[in-house]
Amino acid sequence: MFAVLFICTALMFAQPATCSEPTVYPDRIMLTIPGDPATSRAVSWRTVYAVTESVGEIAILDPSPIFNEKVVTVSGTHSPWEENSQTSMGHKVIFENLQPKTKYAYRVGDGKNWSEWFQFETSSSGAEPFSFIYLGDVQNDIKSLGSRTLRQAYSHFPNSDFMMFAGDIVSTSSEAYWREFFYAGGWMFGMMPSIVTPGNHEFDKAENGLRTFSKHWNQIYQMPVNSPSKKYSNRNYYIDYQGVRFISLDSPSLGNYPEDSTLVLNWLEKTLAENPNRWTIFFTHYPIYSCSQGRNNEEYRNAVQPLLEKYNVDLVLAGHDHTYCRGFNTENVIVEGKNATLYVVSVAGPKMYGLNTSFWSDRMGSMTQLYQNISINQDKLEYQSFTVAGDLYDHFVISKNKKGINSFKESAEVAKINQRTEIPEGAVKNYNEEELQKYRSKFQKK
Repeated sequence: MFAVLFICTALMFAQPATCSEPTVYPDRIMLTIPGDPATSRAVSWRTVYAVTESVGEIAILDPSPIFNEKVVTVSGTHSPWEENSQTSMGHKVIFENLQPKTKYAYRVGDGKNWSEWFQFETSSSGAEPFSFIYLGDVQNDIKSLGSRTLRQAYSHFPNSDFMMFAGDIVSTSSEAYWREFFYAGGWMFGMMPSIVTPGNHEFDKAENGLRTFSKHWNQIYQMPVNSPSKKYSNRNYYIDYQGVRFISLDSPSLGNYPEDSTLVLNWLEKTLAENPNRWTIFFTHYPIYSCSQGRNNEEYRNAVQPLLEKYNVDLVLAGHDHTYCRGFNTENVIVEGKNATLYVVSVAGPKMYGLNTSFWSDRMGSMTQLYQNISINQDKLEYQSFTVAGDLYDHFVISKNKKGINSFKESAEVAKINQRTEIPEGAVKNYNEEELQKYRSKFQKK
């Protein structure tokens, strides 16, 4: 015990972020977008409980290491890292009134004990080209296996504007899992903003039939303040980013709090109807069309899908099913002047299921950790999915004409890439013999 304390104490002065126990130095630093992405950023971090000063320093990025005179100091807020706990303290600071399309350096601390200096760039105030990383469930074995997806995605696309997480970031919202998540992401989370939507695993286990939301989520993430109510802050919100409206919907809450469904769905319709942007991307945890065997969230689909298609949502990004699917609504009758919404489900972590035998999608995958890079340039949206080995798995382009109608083109190289469709050993029990035969007929090599 004393040896461990000695090591942690030594590391506190040499490498403050190395020890999993909090110190006076900031760790678990998370950069987010709390409002207008052209003029604001938020940062959260953790320290020992005794630290009650929350300070951020920020300056326009200067190649010189001496820029003290340019630094602006901003006071933040603090509250227990875990609700009703005195184990560690959580801190937040919001940087506002920033200049669009400008590089900044920042650090956080208590005015004496500081983090290292991080860097980021604000967005443009108009519609300009950009790209982002999209990740499905990370969830479990994050340190050992989820980490490789986060690191490979960042290494492959270090100039992406942000990372989007489609829920189930951790298996349970506990200290142990968040420790692994921050270990996996490390300093990347302080450099590239995260945009997040909750999954069902962000809700604690049911007690007396009720599930409670994560005690850590609102401590870590600060998203735009445009939710339908305070209850859904950082969960249901939208961000307008360089010509695209990104809408997060806390899909598990529709089942956990059905009394709020009218409130949330009315907010969603208003958010879609009043969208001034040329593109719309909807990201949520539960898929509209299930991708894994034994799942079919019909009630959720019937509530949400009509709004997505009514308002011409271009792309829906989801997680939850621990498989990969990409395709259109095959039941939809295409109406002239309307777009067909494209649905995607993906998985970043190591937990794997078998594919759904409905086979609604045009591209499928199982037993594969994946990350996606999506870029938007005026009238073109380009989507690429990669395996954790860095190999291309899916690739398409959506082009939008002057009337706002999309055309879809799959890359010719996709046809040359074999679909990975192995059923995980533990998932075979989810298929009856007829379904297994259907599965083999679909994917057996000719």
